[in-house]
Amino acid sequence: MRKRLVTQKYLRDTIKYNLKVFISDDKGYYVAVKEIIEVEKPFILSNGLLLMDSGYYIVEVIPKNENYAMRVFFNEKKELVEHYFDISLGNGIDEETKLPYYDDVFLDVTITNGQIEICDEDELDNALSQGEITKETYNFAKEVANKLIEEINSNTNKYVNMNLGEYLK
Repeated sequence: MRKRLVTQKYLRDTIKYNLKVFISDDKGYYVAVKEIIEVEKPFILSNGLLLMDSGYYIVEVIPKNENYAMRVFFNEKKELVEHYFDISLGNGIDEETKLPYYDDVFLDVTITNGQIEICDEDELDNALSQGEITKETYNFAKEVANKLIEEINSNTNKYVNMNLGEYLK
């Protein structure tokens, strides 16, 4: 398990970026927006999908009462590129930095072009075999991922259905 602060994640080969964090007591989630100003080189996935480049955005939504964090990638035209979910043991505000965080338990779910995929099952398996996580945590991560996929398939996940455009202004 790894504690992830919103400032420390997914800025591969980024030279310059702006960060805005929205923390509100009356909402059930925290939001961090990373506007990528300049990259050393574009980040292209093995399937050819351009995920990060100058002018792109990453919007992270950290639900207070769910066991995942959602990261949404947008291109320079503010068009959706990909949803990426990190399954977590818990989310909150870090006492020291006062920034949102999530406790990443290795397993991930993505939505790209309408296709849902579970990622990093090998990392979850390795964490179990290496003693980094318990069997209970392993099973919990799988259950959360399966529930999340059910919600996505039934179009009932409120975070996937959020209008994130208000944060990209």
